[in-house]
Amino acid sequence: MRKLIELTHVSLGGEIDSPGEWGMPYLDDDHFTYSTDLLLGADALLLGRRTYEGLSAAYPAMDPTPLVTRMNTIPKYVASRTLTRADWNATVIDTDVVEFVSELKSQQGKDILKYGNGALSATLLRHNLIDEFHLLLTPVAVGRGHHLFEELDGAPALTLAATRQFASGVLALVYTPAATSVRATAR
Repeated sequence: MRKLIELTHVSLGGEIDSPGEWGMPYLDDDHFTYSTDLLLGADALLLGRRTYEGLSAAYPAMDPTPLVTRMNTIPKYVASRTLTRADWNATVIDTDVVEFVSELKSQQGKDILKYGNGALSATLLRHNLIDEFHLLLTPVAVGRGHHLFEELDGAPALTLAATRQFASGVLALVYTPAATSVRATAR
């Protein structure tokens, strides 16, 4: 079975909104190597609508690098209640997202990578579909915006599986759902 891995940038205060605004000074070689390795280990992306819209507006205009080229060519699946079509090598999920992701995970292939954290993450976590959370804890205080896991009610237990410190001060924290996790419910 394929793993579903979520990669999310998070500030010291737990904010996740607009990491392109506050995280850019911390995107060093360590970050690009880490992100590229995760992306090259996947053969599909799973995105919520907001993340899809932000990434699809930015990446096609970027100069090609291994990360950018892979991002532009990898198949993408977008969970949205409002989009009816998507470009950028993307497909809008038009069925139940839990069933779709369960089926996608059961297929042969590499990992599935998901960017961002929000309502989609809450739904997937509630159904035990996320296998790893890669949180890029960025040493910046933002003080505004949505927070990591704010869409959850309940307290899912996570186990720290790995850490890595980048030269920029970013900590890559890898968590897996604990076997005794309390089921989370979406708001």
